[in-house]
Amino acid sequence: MKTREELVLRALQELGVVGSGQAAASEDEQFVDAEVEPMFDNLASRDVWQWGDPDQIDDNAFVHLAKWLANSVARGFGQTPDENLRLSLEQSLRQLKPLFLSGQPQRAEYF
Repeated sequence: MKTREELVLRALQELGVVGSGQAAASEDEQFVDAEVEPMFDNLASRDVWQWGDPDQIDDNAFVHLAKWLANSVARGFGQTPDENLRLSLEQSLRQLKPLFLSGQPQRAEYF
């Protein structure tokens, strides 16, 4: 399992903002961290990836999620988001099946 903090750091590494083994600027961490919940909500609402706790991220999905997050915040770092990359990552996430849920309650829709 990976944590939210690890996810944010990996996204910053994907953007080239932070090198391996380096610490990120707190402003950069805060900017990316603010997009973690919206990312999970977005992916869940479109049935791409359902996961409850952003501090218990499945290892199999971690890199895909970090790249998706980096791509979604790219403009904030002077980069252009890549729509083809986003679609490819979402396809990969759809194919992954978590072995177990994170223990967080799942949202239900009542009709």
